[in-house]
Amino acid sequence: MAKPPTKSPLSRKKWTGEDISKELETSNALVGKVLYATTDGSCTLKKALRLSGINHIYDVTHAIAIMLEKLYKKDADFIEFTNQMGQMRFKLCCSQYAHIIPPNQRSKSRFLNIDILTGWSMKVLTALKKDDLTKEEKELLQWVADKKSFIEEMRQIIEIIEDVSIILKNNGLSKDTKRKCLQVLKKCKKTSRQKQFKDLFKDYLNTNAALIKKQSKTIMCSSDIVESTFGKYKNEISKNPMNGITDLALIIPAFTSNLLDDEIKNAIDSCTCKMLKEWKTEYLCDYLSVKRKIALN
Repeated sequence: MAKPPTKSPLSRKKWTGEDISKELETSNALVGKVLYATTDGSCTLKKALRLSGINHIYDVTHAIAIMLEKLYKKDADFIEFTNQMGQMRFKLCCSQYAHIIPPNQRSKSRFLNIDILTGWSMKVLTALKKDDLTKEEKELLQWVADKKSFIEEMRQIIEIIEDVSIILKNNGLSKDTKRKCLQVLKKCKKTSRQKQFKDLFKDYLNTNAALIKKQSKTIMCSSDIVESTFGKYKNEISKNPMNGITDLALIIPAFTSNLLDDEIKNAIDSCTCKMLKEWKTEYLCDYLSVKRKIALN
């Protein structure tokens, strides 16, 4: 059996800033000069943009996650709060009280999904005021009530985050949306954590808004479209974990297109299995199932 090429220009083990910069130069030749790029803050991507002379915009969702990390990572109240949540999950996950345990805390996206923790906590505080819980359930959840002031403060910060995120994700960053965000941030005035978050978010707005030269200019500061597209792709390839990047990668453009029936029919009629095989051989490297077949044949 012929072994597919191990190196290719599109599928490889590692992409460096220099590699991505070269691809950006190719893109410039095809679609014109790239004015700026919105990323999750990856060092490799930032290096590529710097080498290509392209302005970098930090995706608002990931930027907020960094702000929350600065706010809570070393905060004694937050550390105690999350530790107690973890202990409750560990002790009760296989018990008759597993239905009331907190959501799992993913270490990789811990601060990106902090709203999930506050959402559970607020539901518990509401439930403790009612008579739907048993005596045992109330006793197990009482520690949450003891953290009420901290939880409510954290929820207020999350609500402010939701408000500014809606503004920036739906309308982009402009002088007008910056003004609206600053208006929302005025709600951050009760505690030191809220004031710290306000200062961090103002720095984000000022840094990125510095690229706005014209009154009418708007900057896209969210990478949700890319995140959603690759999320759908990962969902498809997860059905076969022994694969990897295969010719199924060709479905990615379809996730961002509104294809008509005639367009789909023409695509199917004009693309042969031979063409797909040639494309795969030219552009993709070995994936797991191919390596397994070669090794264990």
